[in-house]
Amino acid sequence: INKGVCSGVKTTRGAIKANKVAVCVAGSSGRVMAQADMRLPIETHVLQAFVTEGLKPVLPGVITFGAGHFYVSQSDKGGLVFGGDIDGYNSYAQRGNLPVVEDVAEGGMAIMPMIGRARLLRSWGGVMDMSMDGSPFIDKTHIDGLYFNGGWCYGGFKATPASGFCYAHLLAHDQPHPNATEFRLDRFKRGHIIDEKGVGAQPNLH
Repeated sequence: INKGVCSGVKTTRGAIKANKVAVCVAGSSGRVMAQADMRLPIETHVLQAFVTEGLKPVLPGVITFGAGHFYVSQSDKGGLVFGGDIDGYNSYAQRGNLPVVEDVAEGGMAIMPMIGRARLLRSWGGVMDMSMDGSPFIDKTHIDGLYFNGGWCYGGFKATPASGFCYAHLLAHDQPHPNATEFRLDRFKRGHIIDEKGVGAQPNLH
């Protein structure tokens, strides 16, 4: 970045020149954009996921449990893949804590008691880019040639096709796609937050 213009990326294998640089790095959004001296309205949190031993087909799709914030689906290998709330504090560590494991297990037992008989094979933690209002950003920055797509919270993997389509439109035309005009980086400054749940600026509630 020189004189407010982004002209490429420096990597461990050398520089890559580009007229446009598109950032889309999920939980690392804050760290990457900090290299451009930008502070985002995003917090990074850990989200744990779990998978059981392989079972016979029992779930044809994805089930979510809003009262307990639990979701579950079945993989092609038969394992139940499930999770729940984020760990509730800012962290880049890709590991979780036992209280959330217990909370997720309780949610699973509440909606599917049979899950208690399945053996857990593994768990892991991934970092989520949690925006303050639960909605994403697809926007060009104040730096010419630098664009940002992030803040998808824990729903980004389901929204990837639409996200990529709208991001490609922005990169090609320098104008937001009609479906993404409100996903601007300055919406908090302008007072135009997208608070669909009406719970305020608290990432763990979205």
